[in-house]
Amino acid sequence: MADRLPPELIVEIVHHLPMTDAILGVLTQVCSTWRRAITGEPKLWRKFILSSRFQLDRCVGPSRSHIEFDQQRLQRAGPYGLEIVIDDSAIRKTSTRTPSPYNLLDVIMPFYKQWQTLQLSLHLDCYKPLFDLVRPELTMLEGVSLKFNWRYGDAIQLEQQLIKTFDAAPRLKRVELVSGSQFSLPLPLLDRISFPYQRLTTLVLEYVSDANPSVLTQILAVATNLECARFGLGCQSALDYGRLEADEWERRYELYRSTRSFASCPKLVDLEIISQGLIETDFVLGVLTAPALRELRSYHPLGLRLGSALEAFQKRSKAPLRLLHLHYYEGVDEVDLVPFLKLVRETLQELVYDVHDEDDFDTNLKVSETMEMITFPNDTGDFTGTGKSYDPLLPNLKRLGVALYSCPPVVACTFGRVVASRGYADVSLGCSSWLKDWLKKHRLEEVMLYCDDFQLYASVRSLRKQLRSFEEREVDALKMTWCGTGWTRESPKWLPCEGKTNRTFSFDNRG
Repeated sequence: MADRLPPELIVEIVHHLPMTDAILGVLTQVCSTWRRAITGEPKLWRKFILSSRFQLDRCVGPSRSHIEFDQQRLQRAGPYGLEIVIDDSAIRKTSTRTPSPYNLLDVIMPFYKQWQTLQLSLHLDCYKPLFDLVRPELTMLEGVSLKFNWRYGDAIQLEQQLIKTFDAAPRLKRVELVSGSQFSLPLPLLDRISFPYQRLTTLVLEYVSDANPSVLTQILAVATNLECARFGLGCQSALDYGRLEADEWERRYELYRSTRSFASCPKLVDLEIISQGLIETDFVLGVLTAPALRELRSYHPLGLRLGSALEAFQKRSKAPLRLLHLHYYEGVDEVDLVPFLKLVRETLQELVYDVHDEDDFDTNLKVSETMEMITFPNDTGDFTGTGKSYDPLLPNLKRLGVALYSCPPVVACTFGRVVASRGYADVSLGCSSWLKDWLKKHRLEEVMLYCDDFQLYASVRSLRKQLRSFEEREVDALKMTWCGTGWTRESPKWLPCEGKTNRTFSFDNRG
């Protein structure tokens, strides 16, 4: 039956399969009809996925025959751009030592003029053939993703000269540089590698910049076309707490702050900053102006300076912020978000407020105070014919997520009140009809609540009962998610890819 299928149907079937060398090798052996249909369609050979072959007792890269076979396969793509994916995980998982450089890149190097996207996950030493290219004509290259796999304690060296591999890439718009460890790369990579930052629309730098953190701001200063940026600031750098006295750490930190560059990114709409304890979010926000920013996600270990940094940033930028995710671990009682929230009161539609502090009176009090500020006062009768203008905080908020260590009575009551006030509680009898109509149009639509320790306070049981009644409405029902087992609150960098049930606390991962 297989040889009776028309060639166009065969091509359509193969098009929906992953284009690995193993799969294509099997499919071309089905019969002569399949072989002719597959080898005769250049578009099927555009995506190239190569995983290293290996033996259990030693690392082995591709043999010369394998390289020649894969190169013949790449030639079948004809004039089309190539989407390259190369991963050395098979070698790393079976090796008890750092692998010596091997020849995975030998397969693709002759085809550099046809690279359209390049996604590599290799040990840092194995990038040498790529980095040795000097201003090659990468006329088709649109996206680069380089993951540098290394082990803590590895002796890693990098050539002193500037890496100019990607200088002549006129179409390059997306760049990702990622350390394979939560620790920052033990070398100043961003000082050694050159990209056309002024043309980029997407930039991801995860744990590759802590050797000189001010480089981040210098890059932002020239990356005026950025639309999406993600920065991960790792656990090890020249500012390592454990190796420096307090006075010396403060001196170096202030020195780095003084060398920051002011940056204006007029097209930036999505920004994420993950800080693991050395360089804080305000290090970037303090010098950034982004008047188009709509989404801001911050994983911020310390609450210190966070509120003031957000407020100063918004006063400069006047950004139409619609989404704000704040995850931080301690110093919550020092954070006052209200001045900042007042600046984004009309535009903000999604707020995730994630506090990692353990059960602490000051923390719970600060959380409750913030929740009180975004509670509509309609259910208390404050606006019943007083003649005052109705001007609540965050009137257009649609999604609210709160994550805490525990849910004591003061927090449970406040959380229930803020949800009820936003379109679910019966308004006071004296309220005018316009207020009732206004509340219907400004209803909170989704709520998420996470607690590390859901203690069975009577107030928590009451909160569950109250929110369940809001969920059971036939019209305008509240979407409620209780997060517990199967969820994590670590930053995305620490999330195991294979842990399908583990999701970071976020509306992005609620599916």
